[in-house]
Amino acid sequence: MEKNILLTGGTGFIGSQLAEDLLNENKKIILFKRSFSDTWRVDNFSSEFIDSDNLVFFDIDKENISEVFETFNIDGILHLATYYSKFHNSNEINDMLYSNITFPTILLENTVKNNVKYFINTGTCFEYSFDKLPVSEKNKIQAVNLYASTKIAFEDVLKFYTREYNLKSSTLKLFTPYGPKDDENKITPYLIINYLKKNKIDIQSASKRLDFTFVLDIIDAYKKTIANVKNFNESEDINVASGVSHTIEEVYSIIDSILNFDEKSEVEFGESDSSEIRSDSTKAKELINWEPNYNLKEGLSLTIDFYKNKYNLY
Repeated sequence: MEKNILLTGGTGFIGSQLAEDLLNENKKIILFKRSFSDTWRVDNFSSEFIDSDNLVFFDIDKENISEVFETFNIDGILHLATYYSKFHNSNEINDMLYSNITFPTILLENTVKNNVKYFINTGTCFEYSFDKLPVSEKNKIQAVNLYASTKIAFEDVLKFYTREYNLKSSTLKLFTPYGPKDDENKITPYLIINYLKKNKIDIQSASKRLDFTFVLDIIDAYKKTIANVKNFNESEDINVASGVSHTIEEVYSIIDSILNFDEKSEVEFGESDSSEIRSDSTKAKELINWEPNYNLKEGLSLTIDFYKNKYNLY
């Protein structure tokens, strides 16, 4: 029986594009989602994928997860699902703990029971202290919020399962992902969409420097981790980042240079935050032979094209 890859978070910004890329390579995908998930990203998949045996959907709030593992021959897990909240409130705590710790631990338990070979997890740069730049995997772990704390807690669980059950695993720690199909409340789509619509743009932290990493580079990192995880002797944390920081004002300037509208939006730059996040991606190069292929202008150009087409704005 041909083996399957189980993907969580497959309706999200990165997961949906990772799923589509793997399907283009004729991989078989079991996609876990919730019955109430917003599926607009996967609804636009080619009909040849939606109607094929290579893509199977399961609603994890309705299905028995153990039965899925017992029914399908699963080779590995790509865990991208998460409950994110930058500033949590008390009503979110139970859902955040379940989604970010309990649920992936249930996946791990089924992983070892069913001889699944690997588990590739998704972390965040906000697990690190930024007192030393560039940020390497040796930086101090110091969560900036409860969300990052839950990610750290699960990574400890993952390391336990890796050590005790001879599982091959890795956590990819992503630095400022951007690209087509992103959450439109995030800074990059906010700048692009409002520029295209000629709306006023308010940038509160124009001098803040972030390590922007294009979604297609992130997808490549997952694929190269799949190819190399069998060689890992322990659960490896791997930073996935461009290695270059840019201010938000610089991002706006690149968008402006690409679109170069005669009539421009009103822009207001604020200076409330001048912090910097920048990663060292040496370990990614050494362990999985990964390095970014897209610079910020190239990634922004492709992202702009997506939003032009989505909103019919040229």
